[in-house]
Amino acid sequence: MKVFSKNKLVSYTVLCVAVLTIGTISSCKKFLDVAPTDVTRDKDFLTDYWDAQYMLRGVYQELQPLTDYMFVLGEVQGDWAKPGTGADSDIIQLAEHRAKPTNRYTNWSPYYDLINRANYLIKNISRVPRDQNNFSEFMMNQYIGEVKYLRAFAYFHLVRNWGDVPFTTTPVDDISKVAYLPVTPQNTILDSVENDLTQAFAKTDFAINVFNEDGTLRQSNEQTRHRVCKGTVCSLQAEVYLWRNKYALANTACQAWQNTGQYPFILNGSASWYDIFTLGNQLFNEPMFMVSFVYATRETSTLMALTSNDPASGGKYVIAPSDVAMKTYNPNWPNSIGTSNTTDEIYRGFGASYAGSAPYYNRVGSSAPVIWKYLGTARVAAATIDVPAPVRLPYRSEGDFHITRQGDLYLLWAEALNRLGDKANAISKINSVRGRAGMPASTVTTASTNDQIEDYILRERGLELGYEGRRWYDLMRIARHGRPRVLIDAVENRAPASLKPYLEATLSDPAKWLLPYNANELQLNPNIKQH
Repeated sequence: MKVFSKNKLVSYTVLCVAVLTIGTISSCKKFLDVAPTDVTRDKDFLTDYWDAQYMLRGVYQELQPLTDYMFVLGEVQGDWAKPGTGADSDIIQLAEHRAKPTNRYTNWSPYYDLINRANYLIKNISRVPRDQNNFSEFMMNQYIGEVKYLRAFAYFHLVRNWGDVPFTTTPVDDISKVAYLPVTPQNTILDSVENDLTQAFAKTDFAINVFNEDGTLRQSNEQTRHRVCKGTVCSLQAEVYLWRNKYALANTACQAWQNTGQYPFILNGSASWYDIFTLGNQLFNEPMFMVSFVYATRETSTLMALTSNDPASGGKYVIAPSDVAMKTYNPNWPNSIGTSNTTDEIYRGFGASYAGSAPYYNRVGSSAPVIWKYLGTARVAAATIDVPAPVRLPYRSEGDFHITRQGDLYLLWAEALNRLGDKANAISKINSVRGRAGMPASTVTTASTNDQIEDYILRERGLELGYEGRRWYDLMRIARHGRPRVLIDAVENRAPASLKPYLEATLSDPAKWLLPYNANELQLNPNIKQH
């Protein structure tokens, strides 16, 4: 993760808040005769602002393992991706909506690790002595606001994946004190999520300020995109409200985001749409909140392994773009790629969101196309001859993963406006996204029905946000608006014909959209019963 501190830190030590600080060393002596030397006693911790920074960094660090879950669960269950030839049984189960309790993606521990770290900071941050120069009252509240967003983020994902789940705001700092909680109704959890986000908006700043060497403050564009600010909070608020069919509140959250004045909706200079995924912080206008991976500090994501079909790069080709998606980007794929933006997605389609197979990637008729967003360092132009590709070095899966960005929020705003009956402004938001991607205005008009406009928004979200971990949740959200057929039809269109009768029967029950509780969790926790 990025370092945010007054001075340059060379240590990347992260406090493990899942067992963050051992309350007393005596609890360890149940297992060890000698007290460990690398454990910080709770009474010796949180003595100055450096400890506060380490604690905050520990919360953010938990976003890295979650990117694997966000990408896999958000894409494989929908219609924009499919299992690749290297997919194992867990991935295939998810794609076929037959996930078993033993599936590794039913393990919710990474979400609760983040929640526990957030709970610890919220409870203990006030113990850090305040001083105006290094750790003011304002800074303490900023930290609390950031982690309240992160806690809300984790619980929102838990609810979307499992429905009713255990809920706690009490940290566990001693493994012997772990409580086995029953599940809490999801609406109760979402009420808490809304409350956390309201407080997060009040406490966070418009941008992140960092210390100069002389002790003065300056705004950091990089930290603003890697930490939580008011605009970041507004984006999650909008999505939570849309999930709960609270369209007016979603619209209000989007307006509050725009009122921050931090996000002009343009690409810098002559930058192309694909630069969003390669230039990162140089495109200050588009990114809002990202998880970073830095190869130099041994921080890499799973995305190259999941999406590449080049074993020499560590690729296992677990997840591939679906035919439905590729034909939406480029209608004549795999025969040809058009060069007119009236028929083809010339900036977001072939060579950007997806590409041909290794090693050159420019071959249109490839039998093994790949998701390109996490492999390439630039767009690939379709060609009839093999051209060396601008591809990341082997195992260098270190690109930023967008939690939210402006294209995402504009389309959420369009969804809210359309549901409120404001078709004209909904279409305006759609066209803002399309225009920024070099595409002509949408084909929907104010004469279109609300469902037709919503369908177009869903299509546009696929084109703009494909393979960013959103598709399955988009389908679920639209289905929750009272349109379950949208979800059922989308998954069936991606699936082989032999699987469609099963999917029709299964997905007709909204309870089956959720993952089962993990088998190990059921064995450990007597207070949880399977769905």
